[in-house]
Amino acid sequence: MKHSSIFFSLAVLAFSTFACSRNLNPQATPANAETASTPVYVEKTLAAFNPIQGTDYLMAGIVPAAVTRDSSFNPFEWINNSRYYSGYSSYATYNYVFFNVETAAYQRLLPNNEYIIYQTAGYPQQVYDPNAPDKPAPVIEFWVYGVVKGDFNNDGFMDYQDKITVGISDVGGNGYTELIENVDSILSQYYKDPSTLFVIYRVNEKNFIAKLNPSTRELVSTTEMDLGEDVK
Repeated sequence: MKHSSIFFSLAVLAFSTFACSRNLNPQATPANAETASTPVYVEKTLAAFNPIQGTDYLMAGIVPAAVTRDSSFNPFEWINNSRYYSGYSSYATYNYVFFNVETAAYQRLLPNNEYIIYQTAGYPQQVYDPNAPDKPAPVIEFWVYGVVKGDFNNDGFMDYQDKITVGISDVGGNGYTELIENVDSILSQYYKDPSTLFVIYRVNEKNFIAKLNPSTRELVSTTEMDLGEDVK
């Protein structure tokens, strides 16, 4: 078993790095409109399924066909290689597909494949304990997603520079619910307990703290942070 400090480093890297390579994101189209532009057609394909440890589910992404032409490339390897179950994507992920190995049922997370899921995090996450470095990771109960639904800045790309919608589902992709919209950037996410998840984010140069209830998939409260006029 790999040392937990390795996974801790991976988690820090995942949450501190915005992988946004535009060369691998083909969802682009010039636009002059004031609203989000309409993406051009992109050939998509289903990536390889990966098991979600401790559950009956497998998880795969719908990605550009060009991404999977390299047979050695597994775009969702982080699902079963990281105890922290979180990742940003340098390629376009248009949707997730969940497969239940017990019932043989499958479903897409989103109703269509027109958006970009640029961030995914599973909770609860393991808290590193130096006294128990080999402690098993907790079983994931729900996912939090950062979804880009349009080219809002009209730069020809759908990526992290566009408005983000924060959504949540259970571990099998059931009950997807959008709780926060029009986010400029997600600064932090902190899981406290099954009924409390904090999301700290920025909108129009203002910072907010949202308290979510993952169990009921509800937005409990939103608080604007008063950090001084010189803090954006």
